[in-house]
Amino acid sequence: METRVCQNCKNDFTIEPEDFLFYEKIKVPPPTWCAYCRFIRKMTFVNERSLYKRQCGNCGTSIITMYKDTNLFPVWCVKCYLADSWDPVAYGIDLDFSKNFFTQFKELRDTVPHRSLDQNEKNGSDTEYSNFCYSSKNSYLSFNVTSSENIKYSKYVLKKNKNCIDSFIFADNDKCYELVQASKNYNCSFLLESRESIDSHFLYDCSNCVSCCLSSNIRNKSFVFANQQLSKEDYMNAIKGLELGTYTGQVRAKNIFKEIVEGSIHKYAHNKNAVNVTGDFIENSKNIKYSYGVVGGENMKNIFFSMNVAKDSHDLIFTGRGEECYELAYGGRGINRVFFSFSCGSGSKNLFYCDNCKACMDCFGCVGLRNKQYCIFNKEYTKEEYFKITDKLKKVMTDMPYVDKIGRVYGFGEYFPTEISPFAYNETVAFEELPLSEEGVIKNGFTWQKAEAKSHMPTISVDDILNNIADIDDSICNEIISCPNNGSPKTSCSGAYKILKDELTFYKQMHLPIPRYCPNCRYHHRLVWKNPFRFYKRQCMCEKENHGHEGSCPNKFETSYSPERPEVVYCEKCYQKEVI
Repeated sequence: METRVCQNCKNDFTIEPEDFLFYEKIKVPPPTWCAYCRFIRKMTFVNERSLYKRQCGNCGTSIITMYKDTNLFPVWCVKCYLADSWDPVAYGIDLDFSKNFFTQFKELRDTVPHRSLDQNEKNGSDTEYSNFCYSSKNSYLSFNVTSSENIKYSKYVLKKNKNCIDSFIFADNDKCYELVQASKNYNCSFLLESRESIDSHFLYDCSNCVSCCLSSNIRNKSFVFANQQLSKEDYMNAIKGLELGTYTGQVRAKNIFKEIVEGSIHKYAHNKNAVNVTGDFIENSKNIKYSYGVVGGENMKNIFFSMNVAKDSHDLIFTGRGEECYELAYGGRGINRVFFSFSCGSGSKNLFYCDNCKACMDCFGCVGLRNKQYCIFNKEYTKEEYFKITDKLKKVMTDMPYVDKIGRVYGFGEYFPTEISPFAYNETVAFEELPLSEEGVIKNGFTWQKAEAKSHMPTISVDDILNNIADIDDSICNEIISCPNNGSPKTSCSGAYKILKDELTFYKQMHLPIPRYCPNCRYHHRLVWKNPFRFYKRQCMCEKENHGHEGSCPNKFETSYSPERPEVVYCEKCYQKEVI
């Protein structure tokens, strides 16, 4: 075990013996950045929600894209990009050992066409405003959407969702509003970490509930209001008294719900069928360390969202099935030994420093390739030439590293420098995970995107919207509504927003008032319910005598709830005695 100083944050971090074994196995040097800084660095290459209008560089049609027109490389619509009529090998360049590798990689990347949005060919209609959207239809301003339909203003839509608006990290729900980390619910609103419930509202950590409201830590209940069992008649009267169809009533209920959540018991982690794990929301997995959102994983560390059986990997974000991968963002299914790369998948193997390569093997520093092998900078070589050159290249990258403008050094074994990301810091997921001011972004050597002047002018203030959804007619869909945050950079506020006709129909069916903030601000309000991707050593806060201990519970654990937070956090044993 060694303690080193992170190049980026200057704090100490530890490399464990098993980490050294992993690096030796995949033949890469140990990292010079701590795990959290490595995580944020990869996130600076992920732009999910910042969208722009421009023309396809191939067919000329008007498109929505994640790339501003200030980017040098061509941007093509999804149809043109996925077509077989072009070959990225045509953009190949010769490797120059006298020049820095990352500088040459950027030169190549800036010539190869890029897909306007990360989508596949299996999407149905009306997905042109959704990024990282796969096998879905009628998805509007939603991101990381898989196998879902009729979704609006949502993110991390994890399969089999229908008719949902304003939700975050959810799976297999129908006709729901404002879900966070929820699954298998129907006709519900404002559910947090709750599942398998029907006709329920404002629930925290509840499951298998029918017609429950403003409650927490309950199981298999019906007609529970404020954690009190009521008759059906009394429950319906209590719901009626909330006036949830009015905006003022909804705000009152939100404020009550916030107090309920803060006063509830919080389980230190939400893991299921997990053996020897440290992290949160880990299912059917074993030997997982410091990770979030892992399903079917084995022998992994520092993972943020990995599904469909991945194993023997470190430092991944948003990946599917794969083995022996390291420092990878957006890895597709069936990958093996993909390192320091972005959006590579479909059976790819033995890739280093590649961007958007599919079904490729033994490639180094390539962009946009499909079904290729033995390529360097998109140029094809023989097998013998490839391995001879890449062995030398790895050494040259170490001997002649890239040094960014604040002195951080990037040789072989480090992910791409953020300086060559096509996105500004506040366009990326990094800004959501680690919010920084414009001054902080510049100080850390990143770039900041100034807000664009909006061409649309509001026609109505939120103060002019009628309080009760029952009183609102279709004319609201003709208005441009001003957002109260007035373009605040903290929430990437768009300044104004509209209500779509099918959106209004949804609100009326669900008996919900018109939202008073733009979708971006609503999204950032929702983010407060998700803990940051960090873990802290803590002790169970239970002091109840009937839980098998005298005085305070001695159990210790690692959790994503920091010690400064107000929540009461229990270990598994005490939580089960109190809640289950």
